[in-house]
Amino acid sequence: MADFGNEGLAELFRRPGSVSSAYVDVTQDAQNPRRTSALRQRTLREALTAAGAPEIDASTIIELSEEPPGVGGPMGRLMVVRQGVAEINEVLSGEPLGDLLVSYGPVPNLMPLLIHRPRDLSYVVAEVGRDGGEITLYRLSRPHPVSRVKVEGDTEFLTKVGSEDDFLANGRYQHHTEEVWKRNEGQIAAAIDEIVQDSKAELLVLTGDVRARQLLVDQLSPVSREVLHVVPTNTRPGGATQEELETDLNRHLAAILAREEHDVLERLGTGQGSGLSEMDFAAVVRALQQSQVDVLLLAPDRTPAETLIALDREPWLAATSAEALGAGELGSVPAADALVRAAILTDARVIVVSAGELPVETSAAALLRWSTLPSSAEAAPAEESERPAVPSRGDAVTFPRRRATSRPEE
Repeated sequence: MADFGNEGLAELFRRPGSVSSAYVDVTQDAQNPRRTSALRQRTLREALTAAGAPEIDASTIIELSEEPPGVGGPMGRLMVVRQGVAEINEVLSGEPLGDLLVSYGPVPNLMPLLIHRPRDLSYVVAEVGRDGGEITLYRLSRPHPVSRVKVEGDTEFLTKVGSEDDFLANGRYQHHTEEVWKRNEGQIAAAIDEIVQDSKAELLVLTGDVRARQLLVDQLSPVSREVLHVVPTNTRPGGATQEELETDLNRHLAAILAREEHDVLERLGTGQGSGLSEMDFAAVVRALQQSQVDVLLLAPDRTPAETLIALDREPWLAATSAEALGAGELGSVPAADALVRAAILTDARVIVVSAGELPVETSAAALLRWSTLPSSAEAAPAEESERPAVPSRGDAVTFPRRRATSRPEE
């Protein structure tokens, strides 16, 4: 399973040799799937050939593009292939960014991945009942669960009964049944706490039997309760719908990511006064060369059309050969791809934003790990420094989606 955290992507960027990248709209046409497939294959081959991709890569990409996606609805597929070997083959659910985006060169185009999955995070879904439950750990970078744990509780005297049976309906029996439920939920709570803590999960979604949920929440640790969201539906019985759970889950994940992006944009504005942010393209390039960038923000629609030089070691990118500092030149690549690669290789986070979220004429910005100002300047009040205003995202909970131009790269 591919790892799309910084470590996994950095490994991909370090591998030698040119690579073919293709992002394809693979949304199924229920009316005429065969015609859609044939047209996609022909268009894809023509585009890859025009981009300079070798036949072995083109054949592999075409074959991968025809794999059943395993999910419904609109979607794209990102494929990165080197010498016929797939290094990334990911179905990215959601409105496709364009019909077709292809490239061939020393640096893959991972912009679709960064837009669909702004960053990796772990989250837990717990479906509980009075007899036990199931706890599933997910990562945003993986289409399938990371792990799944089933907890089977005590089932003796599990059900309370009516008062028509004086023996079974006495107070002691009812109390014993409640204690069984509480013990069962205590076991589930302990398992949830361990998974949340070990995975550093940022979201815990709880669903299932109403009384079981109530008993379980009371026994969760503060760490788990801090990231807890309860979905008022029971998905455990056979045939129960997962639609409400999926909708609620997606909403909370989008809210986490949007809230984080909003905070970054706020810091971008306030950082101007203390030298902890940059909004000039050339200054961002210099900061990346010095491993100074903590968060890179990119507006692809504004990224300069010119290229940058990708290097085989630090400083990882250069505007001219004179800036290479003895590093080997891999070749000229689109500016956005070079910036993303340098950010990942220096363990910076990358956030793709729409043009309207950055000040006018700003195509790339960065939050810095240390200030660019002398210590005396850092102490000056922020209000004394002029800085461009940064639009606020407010209470947005979804990311803007842009439809890229449907053409192969030159």
